[in-house]
Amino acid sequence: MRNLLALVVVLAAAFLLVGVYVAPNQPELRVWYRDNACVHLDKVSPKICEPIRKADGA
Repeated sequence: MRNLLALVVVLAAAFLLVGVYVAPNQPELRVWYRDNACVHLDKVSPKICEPIRKADGA
């Protein structure tokens, strides 16, 4: 059970890091994060999607 919980935490951290560091430089990934993930990530912190919005010019 502990391994499963650790896996979920690592996957969530990877999802956030890709959104902050990789997605702003990849147009297709940036659009997907902006349209699908940022809706939910903004509830946690609006700063998470800030690099994606800056890359889009919004």
